[in-house]
Amino acid sequence: MTLCIQTKLRKAAIAVMVLGVSLTSQAASLIDLYRQAVLSDPQYAAAKADRDAAESLVTQSRGQLLPQISASSSRVKNNQNVTSYSGNSISSKDYDFTSRAASLSLSQALFRPQVWVSYAQTLAQVQQAEGSLRQAHQDLILKLAQAYFEILLTEDNVTLAGEQKAAIAEQLKQATRYFEAGVGTITDINEAQARYDTVVAQEIAAKNSLEVKIRTLEQLVGGVHRQLDHLGSRLVLEMPQPGVIDEWLEFSLANNPSIKAKEAALEVSQKEVYKSVAAHLPTVDLVASRVQNQDPSFTMIGANTWNSTVSIQISVPLFSGGTQQGRVNQASAQKERARYELDAQTRAITLSTRSEFLNVVNGVAQVNALTQAVKSNEVALYSAKKGLEAGTRTSFDVLNAQQLLFTAKRDLALARYQYVLARLKLRGAAGLLDENDIELVQRWLDK
Repeated sequence: MTLCIQTKLRKAAIAVMVLGVSLTSQAASLIDLYRQAVLSDPQYAAAKADRDAAESLVTQSRGQLLPQISASSSRVKNNQNVTSYSGNSISSKDYDFTSRAASLSLSQALFRPQVWVSYAQTLAQVQQAEGSLRQAHQDLILKLAQAYFEILLTEDNVTLAGEQKAAIAEQLKQATRYFEAGVGTITDINEAQARYDTVVAQEIAAKNSLEVKIRTLEQLVGGVHRQLDHLGSRLVLEMPQPGVIDEWLEFSLANNPSIKAKEAALEVSQKEVYKSVAAHLPTVDLVASRVQNQDPSFTMIGANTWNSTVSIQISVPLFSGGTQQGRVNQASAQKERARYELDAQTRAITLSTRSEFLNVVNGVAQVNALTQAVKSNEVALYSAKKGLEAGTRTSFDVLNAQQLLFTAKRDLALARYQYVLARLKLRGAAGLLDENDIELVQRWLDK
């Protein structure tokens, strides 16, 4: 009975393991992988944490502009011995009493330039973090698409290598038959064998590369996916809209999130300069307090006093040994650094927008040209095979025709993937890349 139960449990465990493997090996759509990446990518999560931290700074800075209220109380046990001298007499008396005190104070900043500048600075820091978060989201989409299509391209290379290996193997068999029949040469066999060995090595390299690409995708989505949707015939080849590159440049410079983040960083640096300069200025605070004292001393045992005060406190910094001026100089240098970083990012986005615009335009023409090249090479291979049967072509001609056909197929697959990535990168440079673009690409994929 026990053995039967153990057998059933073992079978159930195996069934669960098989079910788990089958679930992980199901085809994964690009949109599903995107949603997994949003939840698991550490860089995107870090950008969200930075945004949340920046938002908390606003509350901290605003709090310094609002009234500050504090309360305190104390209870002191006193045991005092008082000795007094009067002529030749000495008297001593012990006092054992408890002193109590309580206070309530309020302060309100009236003139604190540093605090106002600090509050404005935190608002700019939030804008900077928001821009960085948007850029991290776009980078996530591009990284996912890049990893996804690299897997598809590598799978295509593995498939093409297998097809080419099978075709060359058949050509090798045919060359061997011709040689044994006395109508072929050993050179045909050697050439076919050399091509076959080369393709075998290429296939091994492609399979190894495929494993690496799968692990790259795993880092983004937090799981292994081996069955992906493939780019099918529904791919739409379209020119960029608008079709004028200057309009894309203008929009990119105005909306790119990384440029927005750098602009906000420059504003933060500028506010830091103002804040350092403001430290040289006076500060004015309104201070009000109410204090209660019970039994404050042995001479006032039984007394209960209240003291209320309202005052204007002015503080004027006179000399800090050069420390504050050094902070001003440091902030000024950091502001210039932020300005240069903004200029560098602007130039980079300008170059990226131009490059990706041209990649989309040229990608359309390249895909169309390579599609025709595949058709032409298929006809050329058919003609070479017929010529070999008729004795007008050699097996070397057939091998070359096969190589050209597979090269054209590989280049066509690469051009299609590069076209899709160029479209995504162009929209990313313009700050337009979001989940809708992933859904559009998903419509081009076949299950």
